[in-house]
Amino acid sequence: MHSTTLLAENHICISKALFREGIHATENKAYKKTIQKLALILSALYLTVAAWLWYTDGTPIFLLGESVFLGALFFWLFVMFPCTKQRSKYKAMAQGENITPERTIKFYQNHLSVTANTGKETIIQYDDILNWRETKHLYILNCNNNISVMLNKNGFVIGDFHVVQSLLQKM
Repeated sequence: MHSTTLLAENHICISKALFREGIHATENKAYKKTIQKLALILSALYLTVAAWLWYTDGTPIFLLGESVFLGALFFWLFVMFPCTKQRSKYKAMAQGENITPERTIKFYQNHLSVTANTGKETIIQYDDILNWRETKHLYILNCNNNISVMLNKNGFVIGDFHVVQSLLQKM
């Protein structure tokens, strides 16, 4: 299929735990900082209202309602929304089926090929790889167009990550 020589090959079964590990490693730091700034602004507003109520001898029932609302909003921002986003991304990767997504990543001289268990193949040129990260169980290649390729550290059947690193350093 490809005219170049196969230099390395990696197989990965992407469990939910591995997917979570990969998501945490590639999380968008700008989004996280924006949410933290929003939480600080909301907390400052809450404290301002609390101080105003205390100064004017206002009713604590209003403050209780604000506390419940703010607590629910923080729970949604920091717990529910990220979990929902992760579940939907994993479901999309699994093609909506209840099977564990599998990928075979083959490294050639000028590109890599990612083949899903559905048979769909994606070709990525090494020039499109921006950087890579290492986690406890994974190597993650971050590419253009917000694409990430996860490699299982124990999933190399041909070659190893040193071969992959040498290919990435050439580009």
